[in-house]
Amino acid sequence: MSHKGLRPVSYFWETAVYSQVDKKDLTATESTSESPVESWIGKKITLSTNDEIRCLHCGKKTKKSFSQGHCFTCFTNLAENDLCILRPETCHHHKGTCREPDWGLKNCFKKHTVYFANSSGLKVGITKENPVSNRWVDQGARFGIPILEVESRRDAGILEHFLSQFLPDKTSWQKMVAGDPPDMDLVREAGKFLNHLEKNEFLSPPDSKSKLVWNRLDLKEIIEISYPIDSYPGKIKSLKLTKETPITDTLVGIKGQYLLFQSGVINIRSLSGLWIEVSA
Repeated sequence: MSHKGLRPVSYFWETAVYSQVDKKDLTATESTSESPVESWIGKKITLSTNDEIRCLHCGKKTKKSFSQGHCFTCFTNLAENDLCILRPETCHHHKGTCREPDWGLKNCFKKHTVYFANSSGLKVGITKENPVSNRWVDQGARFGIPILEVESRRDAGILEHFLSQFLPDKTSWQKMVAGDPPDMDLVREAGKFLNHLEKNEFLSPPDSKSKLVWNRLDLKEIIEISYPIDSYPGKIKSLKLTKETPITDTLVGIKGQYLLFQSGVINIRSLSGLWIEVSA
């Protein structure tokens, strides 16, 4: 699902139709739904699938999805699926071992933001998204604040890794879909940890003598985000969609990348590449 807006967020289906040009080449026609997904809230809907999965990158059919929608070949060959994407402090581009050096230069060696967000509680994260709030929506955060900027994903990852010793760097989806997180003073928390960062020196790459330079941001702008939710699920349960187990239930809300039903929730992003039919 794609999204726009913040108060409230509006969601739209992102779909692709594949056509076989010849034995080797596929073409994909991508489209975005005209009606927002939240127009289904309050209605009983059915999600069904034939279990067909197509790789998000090459479009080929795959029996199993890797890294949320890739075939095994693309999972093992693309830089976007390397371990350093999940752990950017382990970036190895400078060693000449990046899977796709040009992709790395274009996507990783550009301005990144380190932020604090309140999704299931206080967490630290990094993003190259502009605006930064796009990342917060994906995580289901209710509030967020950018705290510093650096010139690469690696630098952001090094600082995030340091801060993750003291606070989470992941959202608890169970808490996030259960209701609003507890109130907290993001400005005070950000100021406290920024002061802590300033007392330390960081190197980038970590095995070099090059000092990591980061820029502290003004902490006045806290972004609030609201979601289209009538109510929260009666059960905090992850629903599984397969050919044998379609989901039929009343949609009660959308938060982050989760559809909220009366009987549980489902992460739509985790189904990337899967053929799905939605009906009411």
